[in-house]
Amino acid sequence: TAPPARPEEEPFSVADPPDLMDDVDIASPPPSAALPSQGAPSVLAVPEADFGASFQDLDISAPPQSAGQPAPRFESKAVEPAVGGAASGSTSSSTDLHVVVANPAKQGDGMSAFFTYEVMTKTSLPQYAYGQFSVTRRFRDFDWLHSQLVSKYPGTIVPPLPEKHAAQVSTMRVSGVGCSSEWVEVRRAQLQRFLQRVAAHPQLHSVSDLQTFLEASDDTLEAWKQSSQQAAKASPYYSSVLTDVKSGLLSTYSRAATMLSAEPLPSFRPQEDMACAQMSNYADAMETQVAAVHRHSKRFIERHRALASSMSGFGLSLTQLANCEADINPSLARALSSMGMSVDRMSNLYDEQGAREGAAFEEPLRDYIKMIGAAKGAIGARAAALSSLNGAARSLTAKREKLDKLKGRSSKEEAAALTAREVREAESLHSIAKQEYEQVAARVDGEMARFQREKLADFKAMLVGFVTLQLEYSKRMQSAWRDLLPHLEGISDGPPPSAGGSGGT
Repeated sequence: TAPPARPEEEPFSVADPPDLMDDVDIASPPPSAALPSQGAPSVLAVPEADFGASFQDLDISAPPQSAGQPAPRFESKAVEPAVGGAASGSTSSSTDLHVVVANPAKQGDGMSAFFTYEVMTKTSLPQYAYGQFSVTRRFRDFDWLHSQLVSKYPGTIVPPLPEKHAAQVSTMRVSGVGCSSEWVEVRRAQLQRFLQRVAAHPQLHSVSDLQTFLEASDDTLEAWKQSSQQAAKASPYYSSVLTDVKSGLLSTYSRAATMLSAEPLPSFRPQEDMACAQMSNYADAMETQVAAVHRHSKRFIERHRALASSMSGFGLSLTQLANCEADINPSLARALSSMGMSVDRMSNLYDEQGAREGAAFEEPLRDYIKMIGAAKGAIGARAAALSSLNGAARSLTAKREKLDKLKGRSSKEEAAALTAREVREAESLHSIAKQEYEQVAARVDGEMARFQREKLADFKAMLVGFVTLQLEYSKRMQSAWRDLLPHLEGISDGPPPSAGGSGGT
């Protein structure tokens, strides 16, 4: 439901949990005009985002000559932070727009059941009506925002969302059994990561769709969705292009290329984009290798979890053996009991280590595979724009050649006039396609440069964190074994008492 109306003279605030929002120091601007409560959505104007970052600092080698050769390395000169600074990762929070997703709650029963989430925002950006506010959203609202960002800004690396139809949700709807608290928390964290990445994006953080998602009432958000849908329908060609880009398919351009290639046109030479091919090869290779690292790291972590289980049984068996020896050799029984308790504590350490390794390394790697997929989507948008440009260029070339053949022939004056008009239309379409390609190409250049910088910080944090965990738990394990050793060395060497007891003959 929409947040309750508040007097305009009072700032909009919510009672935030202290561990979520109170530690964020963002100056709250005085309230301005609030969003309308009814009618068409009217979000405050936001300056048009500038996506034209340069890609000239990137040093990328040529793509492989054949499929059998390895993909080239994709090295960036822009990944190192400035002197005295540090590269920020893809999960870094924005300093002027802080978003938290909290309080997941199940709504409804059966096949209509779903989860809602409270989205709490603190901001100092002037386009927002208040400095602190909250709304309630469900997954389809997050999915709408993601789709809008992909559609409106082709070539942008839009952060990934968790799976839309998770198996746990389907099971909950069919069986009526709720999802586990662990799964709900993971999904909440993934949705929060998505919003925080968008909020930290240098261009996306100021777009109107994000602002509407964060601060609009439910009615205003639905009205905004409908107006966006109508705007997309008003431009069917553009909508079709964006649908192809979002799904990672270039079917529209593939069909156009197939139709055009049916008629040979020797004079036409399609434009090539070597940088786009290099980026695509790099992204494919990185996706494969990160997936391999994730797969093997998962096995490594599972080994620690298996050790936790086996050591738990080991400790229990030692304790039971100590009970057997209690009346026969108390010294040995005490040592066995001490060892059993120590092994049981080490079992807990292995279990704790596996959980922390999963959260600090395995899960971020799995998430990074999705980020690479988002990067491939941006590269695919550039390839799609290039295909569109080449299709328009080829059509223009063909019409110009046709017009040249008709000129000077008195019997073809009407056909020549019609063809001349087609040439003018083709020139206009070619100009639009060229402008779109140049914008998308510049956007991808900047996005890939940013991706390289954030990748450096992200992987550094993951690797350092993983090795730090190994050192920490290795020391704790060594300490546990070291503390146990004196108890074992203190086992008495004296003869055990008679099994029949200490009574006389």
